[in-house]
Amino acid sequence: MPHLRRALACLLGAAVAAAAAGCRRAERDGLVLKTLPPDAATLERPKFRIRVWRMTHRLRPDAPAEDVWRMLGATNVSYAKRQLWEANDLRLADGGALAAQRLNELLVQTPDRLVTVDDITADENFAFRLPFGIERENLDVVWSESDGTLRGRHFENVLAEYRVVCRSDPDDPAAVRIAIVPEVDFGKEVLRFVRIGDRVEQRMARQRFTLADLAVEVKLDPNRLLVLGGDRSSDTSLGGAFFYDQRGPDLWVQTVVLTAQRLDAVRLPEGTTRPLVPLPREVGG
Repeated sequence: MPHLRRALACLLGAAVAAAAAGCRRAERDGLVLKTLPPDAATLERPKFRIRVWRMTHRLRPDAPAEDVWRMLGATNVSYAKRQLWEANDLRLADGGALAAQRLNELLVQTPDRLVTVDDITADENFAFRLPFGIERENLDVVWSESDGTLRGRHFENVLAEYRVVCRSDPDDPAAVRIAIVPEVDFGKEVLRFVRIGDRVEQRMARQRFTLADLAVEVKLDPNRLLVLGGDRSSDTSLGGAFFYDQRGPDLWVQTVVLTAQRLDAVRLPEGTTRPLVPLPREVGG
């Protein structure tokens, strides 16, 4: 493990140094915000490149973790929607170069912190999924909907995901509009009708529960990162249940960081891009 931490520290240090020197090489480990190399802009498909970091760290009573949220700013999501997310112990915020630099430092300085990195490529309006937390055999969840109704449900063999759609901003070709809907996959895999992009196919899949009231769309400007996470006012809230994991005496928490970039930042014809419409609560139930 010490060798792994030293290796990670070297990689992250190299990423920060490269960014300071203006290097345009694609980094794989550091939270480095910069443009893609020119040859990437010539690709016809896909239109977006998304990089996802899942950072998990142990909450230690003897060494409280730094509150990364204080380094971040509010997104352009409406106040009412942010209030609904906060009521369900869900967090979202955005940050720039200073936040990325501090997160890189935390990855090196904190011994009980793990990180995985994924690169995703997606077409305009194409939905992909970001799992978060871990899969659990049984889970009870309570949440609040937009009208104030409090609901609850028991799930078995459950995994939480964000369904994500990237689309162009009609007024700002360099920006990316990111639509996010929390969903829960549960139960056993059976042959079901599932939506793949704009098609519906039969595949082995589990039941899916969509928290449609919590759908949001964020405008992410160039060289900004989007941070998703949870609070824990209750271990049955959405944030408390999915982002926190009790492992014996230790409590672990996960934070998801993503960046997105258009590969061909040109203005699209009217009607080419469309907002995300959440699916019904269950698909193939």
